[in-house]
Formats: sequence, C-alpha cells, structure tokens
Amino acid sequence: MMSLKNLLLVSLAVALPSVSAGRASTLSPLPASCFSYSFGSSHPSAHGLTGTKLHATLPGTEVSLDVQSVSLNDNKSKIDAGTLERFNAAAAFAALTAFHGGLTPACHGQSTIVGTSDIQGSSPEGTWSSVRLQKADGHDLTIRSAHIETVETDPDLRVRLVGTGIHASKQPLAPSTFTTDLTVQGSGSAAQQISINSLHAVVDTSTIDGHGIIQPGTSAATSTADVHISITDIAGLIQNVQQTAPAKVTTALTIARLMGHNNGNSTTWDVQLQGGVVTVNRVPLPIPVH
Repeated sequence: MMSLKNLLLVSLAVALPSVSAGRASTLSPLPASCFSYSFGSSHPSAHGLTGTKLHATLPGTEVSLDVQSVSLNDNKSKIDAGTLERFNAAAAFAALTAFHGGLTPACHGQSTIVGTSDIQGSSPEGTWSSVRLQKADGHDLTIRSAHIETVETDPDLRVRLVGTGIHASKQPLAPSTFTTDLTVQGSGSAAQQISINSLHAVVDTSTIDGHGIIQPGTSAATSTADVHISITDIAGLIQNVQQTAPAKVTTALTIARLMGHNNGNSTTWDVQLQGGVVTVNRVPLPIPVH
C-alpha cells in the first residue's frame, strides 16, 4: 500500500515550478541529472492542457513513468497552460521519487518546500490515464486512472488524490483503489505540517482508513508523526495474502494484528514518530528509521 512517506512526497511536490516541455525538460530548480520529462504531444488552451505519452525519469536509476494521456485544467480559469504543465511535472517528479523510495543523490540538497504562489487563488486538477511506473528489477506499478485535485491554495495547500485500477507486480498489499485528502500548512516555509484529513484504500476484501499529522524534518530523527490507522477483516487479509506474499509480509501482518486494538470487525493502531523512535499503541518498536 502507499506509505506515509509516499503521501508526504506527493504533497510536498505538487506546486514546485518547472520549465516548459515539448522536448526533454526538467523541474526547476532541479537539475536535469535529477529529473527529466517529455510529452509525445501536448495541446495547450487558455486554462487547460491535454497531452499524450508523458515519459519521465530519474536519470541514472532506470526508474521511469509513462502515462498514455494527461488532462489538466483550472476550474477557476485563473492560471495558464504553462503553470498547469508545471503542476503536472511536479506530480510526475513526486510519483517517481515515491516509487524509487526517496530522493536520488543527484536530487539531494534541492528544495522540496511547497511554494503555492503560482497557483494561489486557482483550483488546478489533472487526470492521468493508463499509468505505468517501472524499475529495472521488473517491479511494475500500473494504475488505470489517477486524479489530483487542488481544493484550496490560500492560505494552506489542500489536495485530493484518487487512484483506481491499481496493480503492483511485487507488492501483495497494494490497494486496488486509493483516496486521500491532504492539507499542507506553512507552505513556502521550513516549518511545514502535513495533515492527512482522510485516507481510504481497498485491499482484497479489507478496507484501510487513516488520518493524522506529519511534521517533516530533514530526517526521521527530526520528523514527528501522529497517525491513526484502522483495517477491517485483518484475519481475512492475512489468509488471502499468505497464498502469494513472502513469509515476512504475513509475519508482519500477524504481529501488527497482535499489537492492534480490536473494535468489532476493525483493528486499529495509533502510530507515533518522535525523536527517531516509532511507537505503536504506546509500545516502542525496534524499527530503524534513520
């Protein structure tokens, strides 16, 4: 399933600036050695942009993103196609970085602070159809449709993300559908707070719901989090995934079930990160987070 780190990367990148496309472009201020993207074709309008065959990479990683079709627009008709393209490129960078598992060496030291000045007062949204993320080791993630909508831009940045038709070749717990609502407070400053207003995912016959707050730092040791998660029918989920998942996945789910609080058909967890220590339902866990 999408991790909190992935959610954070998506929310932090949605408003970064970029340069225009048409040929291979990057996402300013990121260097071309960090991120590159191109369209097969693109068609701008006054407050919209459509495109085909979006291809984006993190150079040197063999991690790639391909999107068959892209549709972007501003519901308030305040920003132009160039700004919408920057919005789209930032989402591509976020998706690649999340799939890679973090920033590449070429991207280290680059700012990931959200700046909403370009989209302030507007309401951009975009839909990707037929999405494929790939790694050289054969790990593929495909999404039939992915949608991002900016709900608020002033004073805080609030976005909704929806993914449907999700399949991951090497992730047995990947959800088939995923929806989340995030608010980034303190945009443009170093003291940001990410509020997970809601999170909902479907994995087999189980549903996963969550909410919470993340205050990102430069590392796990300087970051804090307070997140609440619930899963329905975790016993059925364990039974289903043990047929195909590695033993360590089943073991992790079994341990999580033992540590959870039962509430009818749901199992719940309160997860905190403070000073580099993860606690689950007030029990510290020996998990490396550095």
